[in-house]
Amino acid sequence: MPLPGDLIVVAAGTRLAQGGTFWLVPLALVSIATMLGSTILFWLARRGGRPLLLRYGRYFQLDAERLARSEAFLQRRGFIAVVIGRLTPGLRVVTTVAAGAFGVPYRQFLPASLIGSNNLVLLIAGYLAGPQLLQVMEGLQVSPRLITTIAAIAGILAAYVLIRRRAGLTVAAIDLPRRVRLETAVIAGVGATATTIAVVDAALYLAGALDQSAPADALLQLVRGVALRVGFIPIAALLTIGVVAYIGVHIAWAIVYAEIEPRLPEPDWLGGLVFATAPLGGSLFLVLPLLGGGVAGLSLGAGLVPLAGEVIRNVIFCWTLATTYTVLSQARRARHLRRQQRQAVV
Repeated sequence: MPLPGDLIVVAAGTRLAQGGTFWLVPLALVSIATMLGSTILFWLARRGGRPLLLRYGRYFQLDAERLARSEAFLQRRGFIAVVIGRLTPGLRVVTTVAAGAFGVPYRQFLPASLIGSNNLVLLIAGYLAGPQLLQVMEGLQVSPRLITTIAAIAGILAAYVLIRRRAGLTVAAIDLPRRVRLETAVIAGVGATATTIAVVDAALYLAGALDQSAPADALLQLVRGVALRVGFIPIAALLTIGVVAYIGVHIAWAIVYAEIEPRLPEPDWLGGLVFATAPLGGSLFLVLPLLGGGVAGLSLGAGLVPLAGEVIRNVIFCWTLATTYTVLSQARRARHLRRQQRQAVV
């Protein structure tokens, strides 16, 4: 969601103090949300994180010896390490990725992740001092979430540039088994979707800071239109369906990209930009009209803002998808070749 998770839990605790709901309900809901989010990231890292670290870790001063020590420590002290890492601001995602990549058993990771999420403490804080905490957050001139989002985007882009330049990566691996190729496409699609959401989120915040409300107004108008057209669906269910559909469509486009990638122009970023015309066309001429926004969003009353937003969003998604797929596919190709060599020796 485009909201800081901790703030949502504090707000839920505030509602508890106002008698809005029974305490077990928000605690169960935020725990389920924590479990789902961390589990997805954990298994993505389990499937794709280790090949990345083994192949490209040296570019971040992570040689085989350091990686082996880190892996041994996490496997020995996995539960405590995950709890501490998840409790530390800025290390939650890193801790989850490391736990998945270095083989921490899921039966250890899940309870440690729930404890480290600090949901109960935040609920109690919201219950005891929710209005005061929310007032402090509202009074901040610069959103901590905006700073965190921009820092995360900068970190992702820096990693892309560093790995690609030092490893000389410009073309994806094409000799992967179909199962590995599709799995790599799904992982790359999830990463590209998360990056795109972060960029759009930061852009909306920056536009608001500059008193440019047209992008947010257009998005709100689209959501209201959809809600009115399907008024028989509760808003919570509608949002859930929307999020699932958004992620599902992007993963589907990632799979399509992996299938036609060998026929796209090189280097990969150029092929990604060429590929962007397909999801962009689908959005402008199919999705937006079906949702009531009209062709290119012209029915939203925001002029060309929706068109510009869709162009930027699809360019970011497809550029990130192409470069991520290249890095992941080359890493997994190296792993696949090593496995074949071991089997040949045996």
